[in-house]
Amino acid sequence: MKKFLANFLLTYIKFFAKIQLNKVRLIQKIKKQPLVTIGITGSTGKTSTLQACQSALSSHFTIKTNQGYNSETGLPLSLLNLKITNYNLFFWFLILILAPIKILINWQSYQLLILEMGIDSPKWPKNMDYLLSITNIDIAIILNITSVHLVNFKSIDQLAQEKLKLANQAKTVIINPNDKLIKKYNTNKNTIEIIPTKIKMDNYYLPQIYQLTFGAATTLAKTLNIPLNQAIKNIKDNLILPPSRSSILKGTKDTTIIDSSYNSSPLATKELLDFLATFKSKKIAVLGDMRELGKKSQDEHIKIYQQAIKSADIIISVGPETKKYFASKANNFKNWWTALDFLKTQLKGKETILVKGSQNTIYLEELVKSILKNSSDSQKLCRQSPYWLKVKAKFKQEN
Repeated sequence: MKKFLANFLLTYIKFFAKIQLNKVRLIQKIKKQPLVTIGITGSTGKTSTLQACQSALSSHFTIKTNQGYNSETGLPLSLLNLKITNYNLFFWFLILILAPIKILINWQSYQLLILEMGIDSPKWPKNMDYLLSITNIDIAIILNITSVHLVNFKSIDQLAQEKLKLANQAKTVIINPNDKLIKKYNTNKNTIEIIPTKIKMDNYYLPQIYQLTFGAATTLAKTLNIPLNQAIKNIKDNLILPPSRSSILKGTKDTTIIDSSYNSSPLATKELLDFLATFKSKKIAVLGDMRELGKKSQDEHIKIYQQAIKSADIIISVGPETKKYFASKANNFKNWWTALDFLKTQLKGKETILVKGSQNTIYLEELVKSILKNSSDSQKLCRQSPYWLKVKAKFKQEN
């Protein structure tokens, strides 16, 4: 019964999302400004790339994005201008009522639709085929293929093939030329290669992977006839990264916090550990589990531990995977609050603290919140909505 209801709901919101999108296409056709759809996928960096693309293009086009709502439910709901605020039965009942109402009252149109497209499985509806059944894509951006989300795939090649369906359906594809799996499975003849672009931003440490993010945005801008210098200026003037993506925050006792607590993957964690190593102060790495790595979990966690030994003076880990695969030099903890208690005993003053971990049950943003110099900076952290605060309070109470 539960599966039937879930499938009914997916079909229902998809039906109305497609109607809404067709309305926009019609409006834009009347305006003689055809809608251009842009799809972004990759193992890491989708949201940041979407933000960079929007920043590079917003002064030239009217734009709509799905900003983080990249799943089989999130994407169609974003097309209807409906946001997931809860996951209870009442919320989904409300969605059933609001979806047809939105069709009647929402006449917003836009020239560009930029969508991040995330997949968790090769099976419908959590695969790329399902997302592509909602909308076709004119320009695809493929960032990278790593072991993130590998848990539901037989191999990384199967993961790559699924993600590359986006590229091979699009009219034009913009790819990372240094990713061998992307090049292996991309069959689109109209392919443009990303040229990495370095842009210095205030208040953020941007690891090297952001050169790919900015390169994707400037390449897209060029494809849409915006000069490189203008695109770079637009990014510098307009870009605000999502919370807890390599933000630099002031901590208690004159410490420096590198807050990347939103999520974690092997590539991004390695780059941030390399950055941590450049500091002359005492260095502390607080590392949570990297989730959804499947058979690669052991190898990837061991590699990160070995990197952490070289980069940090103290290693604090949170979660069962790090406890299992990090060795004796790590201080392992089950939850963020027990890790926090230990961290506080290590802070003498002026330390640099890197905080990075995956979503769900790790919640290292709460550890960051407790060592901020200015409590008002908590608004810069991820997952601070009433819904998430309630989830985390319940999790702590039960554990």
